Amino acid sequence: MKQKHWMSLALMVAATIAAPSVGAQGGGVLTNRIELEKRVAGADGALDSISYTAPETVVPGDRVRVTLTFTNNGAAPATGINLVNPVPDALVFDGADESAGFGVSVDGAKTFGALGDLRVPDPNAEPRPATNADVTHVRWLWPDAVPVGGSRTVAFFGRVR
Repeated sequence: MKQKHWMSLALMVAATIAAPSVGAQGGGVLTNRIELEKRVAGADGALDSISYTAPETVVPGDRVRVTLTFTNNGAAPATGINLVNPVPDALVFDGADESAGFGVSVDGAKTFGALGDLRVPDPNAEPRPATNADVTHVRWLWPDAVPVGGSRTVAFFGRVR
């Protein structure tokens, strides 16, 4: 199985998460953390635990968690947060940890919605239902304010291609 160096994936993800992805008042800072999911089976073969670690390498099929934290370093509560983040080309979208205000895009962040409601154009046929592999961006809209000095964390998951 061909290994991909973790540093390459980490740099690619870090490069896609930029300050312009957060639509908020000045003083907001967006940070990210990328971790490999490890599943441990118990003696009976059932899932016993899930942990996340910063790996040195990843291989196709590995599941990673991309954690995004918005911290309000401004002088007033941050309202109307619109957190948009691209899904790196090295990953296939594989879910999110929070569904409130969450949506995905399959058209380069032009439109967002629930994955089951989105369709992908097909030049030779009718549009087809979107799949996880079609997701280009994730978005959270937060109706509640993030207080001064406060932060909010969300995460999405991806499978390494």
